[in-house]
Amino acid sequence: MTQHGPERAPLHGRPSIVFTCRDNGGLSLLAEALANHGQPHLRAFSASAERAGPVDLAAVECLHGARVPADGLSAKPLELFALAGAPRIHAVVAMVEAVHGEASRFAARCGARLHLWRFEEVAHLADTHARRLAYRRLLPALRAAIGELPATLPVAA
Repeated sequence: MTQHGPERAPLHGRPSIVFTCRDNGGLSLLAEALANHGQPHLRAFSASAERAGPVDLAAVECLHGARVPADGLSAKPLELFALAGAPRIHAVVAMVEAVHGEASRFAARCGARLHLWRFEEVAHLADTHARRLAYRRLLPALRAAIGELPATLPVAA
């Protein structure tokens, strides 16, 4: 996992992070829910770099099985976070290699730190049971990667 962007700078409140994947239907939603549940000093969001798709119920079931709240999760485009009134984003995490380019451009536009991750793309699996197992298999690595994020983000002044 690599990171690029501005040095850590003081900020007021909690840093905001957006996790992005192709369709924001599963993997990035998992990361958003895990971060908001396990890292209360972060404000986590998720978005699609290409096109917002439907929320994958296999991902929601995986979160419920791990006792992580999934309320309010929805697929949305990354550009939503560039609109007036959107939360200021301090870090952008590209979950899969396919979205590194779009995430890099978005991070540069908003002056955010960029994290390039290479998680398995689960959405392409046609079988719901296979996706459920794949999400479950990814949970420990996702939790570990998310746990390392605070050390790379701006700190409260």
